Amino acid sequence: MARLGRTWRHFGVASIAVAAVLLAGPSATAQNYPSGPVKVIVPFAAGGATDILGRVFSERLQANLGQSFTVENRGGAAGQIAATAFSRSTPDGYTLMFATAAPITTAPQMNDKTQYDPRKDFLPVAIVAIQPMWLATNANSEFKTFADVVQYGKANPGKLTYGSPGLGSEPHLVAEGAARSAGIQMTHVPFRGGGEVVNALLGNQISFGSLATASLAAGLKQGTLRALAVSSPQRNPDFPDVPTYAELGHGGVTIVGWWGLMAVAGTPPAIVQRLTRELETITKDPAVHARLKATFVQVEFADPAGFNRVLDTETKAYGDIIRAANIKMGQ
Repeated sequence: MARLGRTWRHFGVASIAVAAVLLAGPSATAQNYPSGPVKVIVPFAAGGATDILGRVFSERLQANLGQSFTVENRGGAAGQIAATAFSRSTPDGYTLMFATAAPITTAPQMNDKTQYDPRKDFLPVAIVAIQPMWLATNANSEFKTFADVVQYGKANPGKLTYGSPGLGSEPHLVAEGAARSAGIQMTHVPFRGGGEVVNALLGNQISFGSLATASLAAGLKQGTLRALAVSSPQRNPDFPDVPTYAELGHGGVTIVGWWGLMAVAGTPPAIVQRLTRELETITKDPAVHARLKATFVQVEFADPAGFNRVLDTETKAYGDIIRAANIKMGQ
């Protein structure tokens, strides 16, 4: 203020006062958040893993914050229909999205007509759970190790097939990346969900399945399926004999699927911070871990900074695979 001339000093004080009044509204809103019902968009149909987790965490947010957190399912186009609508919602914290990588880091890189920018239009709030992707085969298969797959694949180009929950899904991209890293060609067979892939494996209709833990765990424990590799940075303690892709020399597909909450860009930081704190508390609750144990989901927390690092890393990793394989939506 000392640098302001006499003529401008009064104007400067008045401007500061006006700014304080303008800023009081958002601050007060953030302090009282939430003061009404909150909608949580899940970009997939009801009944799947994302829907189940979205409802578990929404219920806990509702219990902790004293306002309703209602899930709204909007499936289609690998989550892009929901993400497009979400990007146009008011940035006040009363519309959130419980997302996976699909509408954020994979589908937009396969679709030139995406109507939103996933890194500019959304604010990461927190990652709350993760699952790696596995390459598995029928337990009676001749393939005992990933080395067996590579040896056969090089001798018989194009004869190996693998199923995934859909074109451009995280399991599809991880398996495609691993095959390219190993220098073999496998034919992708897209299905409508993990259950269909498992059935095809058990029926010997495909050579392999690339799936998240929840879809394969029962078969692995029952001994009807055999896992050959996993995409996590370390071996899974439930299946310690299965090597990671990185151990096998394919570190480029060390990618773990995640579930997390997002807000619209422009949402007051105090609201984002409150949601982040609440979600961290929820991920530490033994009751939540117990409730999700049967799904084989790993409850794990990452704050906005950690969430952004994950998005940076996997956007590049998935993008490299998508461009190398020239994968496009609608193929």
